[in-house]
Amino acid sequence: MSASKEIIEKLSKLKVSNSISSYPHIKNILKNQRIPIAFTELKPFKLIRYRSHNDGNRDKLFGSSKELSYRTDILNINEFGRANESGQGLFYCNDNENQNTGITEIVSIFRGNINSEEEVLTIGAWDVNQNLTLAMILPSEQIIGNNKDFDMMKADFNRFEESPEFEDLKILNEFLANEFTLDIEKHNSNYKISCAFAMYIKEQIPEVDGIMYASVKSEYKGVNIVLWPEVVDKKLEFVAARKTVFKKTKHKTFVEELINESVSYNREKDEINW
Repeated sequence: MSASKEIIEKLSKLKVSNSISSYPHIKNILKNQRIPIAFTELKPFKLIRYRSHNDGNRDKLFGSSKELSYRTDILNINEFGRANESGQGLFYCNDNENQNTGITEIVSIFRGNINSEEEVLTIGAWDVNQNLTLAMILPSEQIIGNNKDFDMMKADFNRFEESPEFEDLKILNEFLANEFTLDIEKHNSNYKISCAFAMYIKEQIPEVDGIMYASVKSEYKGVNIVLWPEVVDKKLEFVAARKTVFKKTKHKTFVEELINESVSYNREKDEINW
């Protein structure tokens, strides 16, 4: 058995283990590997982040950018996200070319809630003041062919080196990429491995600002971005917000209706004026 296959076998067992030590064990295994990471540099025109309203705050107009940014209520973050650990808030977002991807990700009917009739969202927009360096989660063989930019990077990655060692590493990368893009509602995924991989990138490659990966809910055609909080504070500038309601028209189809739009933003006071 190759080294990568042995690692994958162990990671797969730890993933389904209920032991409290299973996640730290996964992180330490990855930490001690040499995992090649593809990354790219870009500067989107805007970054967009969505916040869903629940019954308790349905009528609320969020008054500050902090309420629309990465979560800081770490005592209430009790589960793993695709990239964040419990007790950790990261900035999940989309660029201006992937706004529909973000809607697909957050409107719950696309996550299996067939009883949803309408959903209220507040959409925040941020300017990007500096280039972002983002690690790319390359497409696994199961999803290749859905996004040409990711496919081209995968092709370049595969040509990076010709050696038995690199070929073995590609097996591990394929496994990690597949774990990162699993649909948690359809597959046996608890985000342990994808989260540990995200933390590997964050801790081992300090020049990287975050991760870009194919959106599960857009059938891997759209792109999601996750940024580290310190990058948001340094490179992003909040500009505006819009509150809308998405009303169901037919199965898995919504129409968007504007509720309110911000008229200005006081940066010094972090105050959104509606």
